[in-house]
Amino acid sequence: MMALCYPHKTGMIVKLFDRSIRQKSVALAVALLIGLMMSKALSASNENSVAPLATFDFAIAETLNAIGNPPRFLSGLEGYETYSRQSGIIPNTTNLGFRHLPNLELLASDPPQHILISPPAHASLLPRLRKIAGVKEYPLYNHADIDGDPNGWETIKELTRQLGDLAGNPSAAENYIEQSNEHFASLKRALNDIDSPVLLVRLLDERHARVYGAGSVEGMVLNHLGLQNAWQGDLGQWGMTTVSATPLFDIESTLVFLDSPYGPDGGVRQLLSDGQWRHLPSVEQGNYTIIPVNYWSWGGLPAARRFADSLASHLIEDGNTIDSYQ
Repeated sequence: MMALCYPHKTGMIVKLFDRSIRQKSVALAVALLIGLMMSKALSASNENSVAPLATFDFAIAETLNAIGNPPRFLSGLEGYETYSRQSGIIPNTTNLGFRHLPNLELLASDPPQHILISPPAHASLLPRLRKIAGVKEYPLYNHADIDGDPNGWETIKELTRQLGDLAGNPSAAENYIEQSNEHFASLKRALNDIDSPVLLVRLLDERHARVYGAGSVEGMVLNHLGLQNAWQGDLGQWGMTTVSATPLFDIESTLVFLDSPYGPDGGVRQLLSDGQWRHLPSVEQGNYTIIPVNYWSWGGLPAARRFADSLASHLIEDGNTIDSYQ
């Protein structure tokens, strides 16, 4: 329930906006339900189609799965399930072991048609991989457009098209892109009343945090939801950078803390209860939310959609806190 207080001759009058919050929540729920139904329909139409492909990259694997052609082999499958917080998220796929140490003997025992990688990761394995099967390379988050600006959204859409062509399923790829565009448009409409800048933060320890911007999945999602990114400082090659607490004290924003699936239970709340993080203005005002990470930070359209769904749900759920400090 959201309350807005303002002075009046007779004291303080509180207006409640339950109806507004309910309407936004319903709009979000409808958007999520439509997206889920369309995605399931697409997967159902191709549930028995398993492309003879292998990959060591989660963005490639989840995109193939989303268009109904899960890879036959994936290295690091257990790690991907941890990040997505969902076991069996990519069915009918053989785990090749650790992501950066794939079991090439197992791969060679049943060679796929192609091995798909995203350099610079696994580039050192190219000579050995080419002895097993043809290798295709798909650079992703170090990509920049002709002006030198990160253009991740177009890159992951193009990845989806390329994988659809490779799997012999181009129509499924185009359908998934169209669904994703419509899904983001629905979420954006549900969030159109939120104009507070959003600062995405992952606490690393008592003194250091990671912030996100253009060139990352997180920054890309903020942009496509029409939300303003509060972080306007420098970023690294991958659209993120590590900072101390000091520069965050001067940023007025809604704080969104990303809770890593590899951290201890309640890790973010513990860090916020002790030390300097609790003194951040947004934390002292209660103007923050915590989102469990359930997506791969260098993922494709599926990762972007999972993060967008989670972010939108939390921002609307906490809309009373957000709006009350505007």
